[in-house]
Amino acid sequence: MRIYLADLGHNLLTKSSDVYPLGVANLVTYAKAYLKSSEPLEFALFREPQDLKAALDRATPDVLGLSNYAWNEELSYHFATYAKKRSPKLLTVMGGPNWPLVDAVQEEFLRGLPHVDCYVDGPTYEGERAFLNLLQRYVDVGSRREGVFDAPVAGITWIDPKSRAFVKAPEVERIQDLDEIPSPYTSGWLDPFLKTGYFPMMQIARGCPFTCAFCNSGVKSNSRVFAHSVQNVKDDLLYLAERIKPEITLCFADDNFGMYERDEEIADYIGWLQDKYGWPRYIRTTTGKNKGERIIKVMRKVRGALPMTAAVQSMNPVVLKNIKRDNIKLSTYMEIQQELDSMGMQSYGELILCLPGETRQSFMKAVSDLLDAGAKRISAHQLMLLHGAELANPDQRAKFKFDTRFRVVARNIGDFTGEPIVEVEEMVVATPDFSFQDYLDTRVFHLLLTIFYYEGNYDEPFAFARQHGIKPFDLVVRMQELLGEAPADFRKVIDDFLVETNQEIFTSRQACLEWAKAHYAELVDGTLGGNLLSKYSMIGRFVATRSGLDFLESVVARVLGERGAKYDAKELATVFDYLRAVVLHVPFAETLAKRVTWKTEFDVETWIGERYSKPLGAYRYAAPRTLIAETAPDKRALIETKLATFGEHPSGLGKFTRTMFARDLRRSFAPARELEGAKA
Repeated sequence: MRIYLADLGHNLLTKSSDVYPLGVANLVTYAKAYLKSSEPLEFALFREPQDLKAALDRATPDVLGLSNYAWNEELSYHFATYAKKRSPKLLTVMGGPNWPLVDAVQEEFLRGLPHVDCYVDGPTYEGERAFLNLLQRYVDVGSRREGVFDAPVAGITWIDPKSRAFVKAPEVERIQDLDEIPSPYTSGWLDPFLKTGYFPMMQIARGCPFTCAFCNSGVKSNSRVFAHSVQNVKDDLLYLAERIKPEITLCFADDNFGMYERDEEIADYIGWLQDKYGWPRYIRTTTGKNKGERIIKVMRKVRGALPMTAAVQSMNPVVLKNIKRDNIKLSTYMEIQQELDSMGMQSYGELILCLPGETRQSFMKAVSDLLDAGAKRISAHQLMLLHGAELANPDQRAKFKFDTRFRVVARNIGDFTGEPIVEVEEMVVATPDFSFQDYLDTRVFHLLLTIFYYEGNYDEPFAFARQHGIKPFDLVVRMQELLGEAPADFRKVIDDFLVETNQEIFTSRQACLEWAKAHYAELVDGTLGGNLLSKYSMIGRFVATRSGLDFLESVVARVLGERGAKYDAKELATVFDYLRAVVLHVPFAETLAKRVTWKTEFDVETWIGERYSKPLGAYRYAAPRTLIAETAPDKRALIETKLATFGEHPSGLGKFTRTMFARDLRRSFAPARELEGAKA
C-alpha cells in the first residue's frame, strides 16, 4: 500500500511556510506504530509541490493525505484534483485546523471540495488517531475506496459518494501522553529536511487553556494541555543540535511556551546545547499569557534567544469580554519588561485590528501603553475570520456586524501543473466602532512604527528623544502627521502602500480570485501583492534606508524644537551618523562586504551598552576618534544563509527578518579598531 502525505507550501516567491512538516511526519510514525496490516506499507512525505507532482506522475498512491491551513487550502485541493484525474479510485484525505466549527458550514465547505473524499475532523490536534482510524478502515476493506464509506469512522467527515449525504462521525479521544506518537526526528523521517534551510519545528505540549474567539486553538475540546515527556523533548533537541547549522532557527508549535514547570527544565537543556553546539541562537514560539516569573526564568536560561511575546490582542475590557480573552496585567507586563531590559532581552506586543468593540482611540492607547511598558515590537495583525475560530461562525458575524473583505494570502501563489493557484483569506476591515478610514490610518501608523521602531531597528534616536522628554509613540504619531514633508522616495513608500492596501481587497472570494488570476504576472514579479505591511516595511527599512533616516532625523529635530527641549545638535547628528555607518541594507552582497570608516567625538557604543543611562554628552572622547565598522563573520554567515533560503526581495526579507534580531543586521565596531590618521 502506497501512502503519500503532503504538507505543501508555496515556494515560487519565497518559502511561504518555513518549517519542517511535523504534522504529517507525526501521522507517519503513528500509523507505522499502530496500523494493523498484513500488507507492507510504503509512506512518502512531501513539502514541495514540484516533488509531489513528480511522484504523482511516476506512480499514483493508494492514499493521498494533504494538510489544510489558511495558507495552503487551494494548493492542497489543486493536488487532490490533479491526483484524482490520474486515478479516480485514489482515496484523497484532507486534514488540519482550517476547518469550520459549525456542522452546516462544514458541509458547505466540504461540498465545495468534490475531489476530497474525507476530512480528518475531531479536535484540532488529534489528527494521528483519526487518520489511523481511516487507514485501518481502508486496510480492513481490502484497500477499496468505496468500502471506506460503509459506516462512519471516528474523527472523519465526508460526503457520501452514493447518497450525497453529509456524514459526521464522533470525535476521537485526546492523546494524553504525546510520547504515544513516536518521534519523527529520532526515527529519521525528517532527515531529508535537515539541510534544506527550513526550520525544525517541535511541539512540547498540545492544547490551550485559553478560549480566545479569534483563534482556532481556542476550541473547548482542546482546553486541557497534554505534553511530551521532558526526556523525549531532550532527545529530539540533541538529535537536531548534532545535525544542523547553528544559525538555523528552532520553532516550537506551542501556544504557551514558558508557562509550565517542565519548560524550565527544557530551557536548562537548551542552554547546555547552546554552550556545546552554539544552537539555537533564536527560538520562535508563542510565550505564555501568564506565569510571568517563570517565563523570565526560561528566557534567561536560553541566553536571550527567546523573545517574549505579549500577545494581548486588545487592552479594551469590552473587547476582551467579546473575544473571551484573559490578558496578563499591564502592571505585571511592565515588571517583566524591566527585568528583561536589565538582561538586555526583548519582549514583543501583539494586537489585532478591528476586534469587536475596539475603537481607533482604544487601539492607539493600547499601542502607547505597550510602548511605555517597554515593548520593542508591536505587531498589529489583521483580524482573519479563520475556519476553526469562533468569530468565523455565522452567529458571531451577525452579532458583531463585521465588514469583511477578501485578499490574496501574502506570497501564497504558484503554478506547478500549468494552472495558477492563489490562496485567499477573509479579513475584517471595519466594524460599527472602527471605520474603514480608521483602519487605513492605523495601518499607516503601524507601517511607520514597524520601519523605525520594530525590535530596536533605530533604537538610538528614540532613546535620545526619550532622554529629552519625548515618548516613542508621540514621535511616530508626529511622523505620520509630517509625511507630506518626507523625502520623495520615502513618501512614495507610504503612498504605494496605501494604493495597494485599497487595491488588494475585494467584497467576495470569487472577485479576489478573478483579479488575482488576471494579474498573476504582477503578483509573481512583486509589482503587486505580498504581505503589504511586511513588504513596505522592508522597502522602507532596507531599500529607502537613507531617506528614511533623513526623515526620522528631521522629525526628531522638529519635535525637540516644538517641545522646547534643550539639546546639542551635534549629539543628534552623531546618533544618525552612527546609524548610517552600521546599518546594513540592499544590496546585501555590497553592504555586507563594505568596511565603513567613521570619525566621531562621542563613544556611542558605550552609551548604547550602558542602556542610555546618561546623556550622550557624558560619553564625549577627549579627542575625536576614527573607527572602522564591518560585518562580523558569524553575522555575515547568518544573513547569507537566510538570503539563500528566502531571497533579497521584500517578501523574502520579510520572512527571514522574523527570525533575527535587529542587532544582527548591523556592522559592528570591533574593540580598539582605530585607524590612526585615517580619513573620515
